[in-house]
Amino acid sequence: MTKEEFVAHACEQVLRFTQAEKWDDLSEELKVQLGFNMGAMALGLSLAKEDGFLALSNARQGNVSMQAFREHLKALVTSHKIEVDEAKIARPF
Repeated sequence: MTKEEFVAHACEQVLRFTQAEKWDDLSEELKVQLGFNMGAMALGLSLAKEDGFLALSNARQGNVSMQAFREHLKALVTSHKIEVDEAKIARPF
């Protein structure tokens, strides 16, 4: 897997898991996976702290809705021209 493929996969996973209505709707395992993939996405896209860690923290604390967090992530994916597979994002978790 290339770096680009790994980053695209991380983006897909982040978008997949943020389809939950609330942070607490995710199992502990999925929260860990979301955090890992968010870190990989942030590193791969060279995101500022505000766009990566702080955005995740705000969603976790309920300062922003999961929907707002997901829209923020979708905008980042689009702005960085990352091609994601919508079928992988739509898979149930």
